[in-house]
Amino acid sequence: MTDSNVNYTAEMVATISAQQPLNLAKAKALAIQLDKGYRSIIAKAKKEGMEYIALPAKAKKKAAPLKIDIILAIASALDVTVDDLAGLEKATGQGLNNLLKSIG
Repeated sequence: MTDSNVNYTAEMVATISAQQPLNLAKAKALAIQLDKGYRSIIAKAKKEGMEYIALPAKAKKKAAPLKIDIILAIASALDVTVDDLAGLEKATGQGLNNLLKSIG
């Protein structure tokens, strides 16, 4: 390999190594300093066996009930057909939930 094909010099690797344990914020700062992408910095650190502390995964959003399901529950609670409740599908989910709670 020639020098023109080398992505990281020994000095660059040493600079990354000095920042251990590496995290996303440090990788982004190094990316600016070394004129590389932060993902490239992280990949290089992992390839070289350096410690990288990843951010914990974000909590997944709970699945909210569909509006139609809430409308069906309202219709059932009022003993009417869904057609009698035309227009409710335009209400907010929170508004429908509040209506259902007040009925039951």
